[in-house]
Amino acid sequence: MEGFYKLDENGSWLFAPNFVYAKDYILEKDGNREEVDGWKWYDTPPQEYLIWKFNNENAALNDKTITNEETN
Repeated sequence: MEGFYKLDENGSWLFAPNFVYAKDYILEKDGNREEVDGWKWYDTPPQEYLIWKFNNENAALNDKTITNEETN
């Protein structure tokens, strides 16, 4: 999915599909796409983001499974 991606200081990824509005800059899909403050435009998601997302979704599923098993 195209959009702006940023890896934050906590190791989490942030995603904005069309724009990023900040105090000191504005990034827009149809305007300024310059890399600023860690935000970068990608036509397809970066590989690192996809791996992070996959790992987080699996962790959430595992947590849900453990919780469900504990309540039965």
